[in-house]
Amino acid sequence: MLGRARARLLAELAALTGLSAPTVSHHLHALHDAGLAARHRTGRTVLHLRAAVAELPCDTRDMTVDQFP
Repeated sequence: MLGRARARLLAELAALTGLSAPTVSHHLHALHDAGLAARHRTGRTVLHLRAAVAELPCDTRDMTVDQFP
């Protein structure tokens, strides 16, 4: 849902996912804390987008099957 090309508002993400705004906010906060999402504030408006680091591929070549979530 979050993209680098287009930032989205919290209400827009809630409508797209069918989740409540507080639930989306909670998940965005966790993604931001993990460095996977970024925020841009303009006045009272906060736009959310995927952080550049979230675009990097994961290296799973050395992982065994039991290490995958």
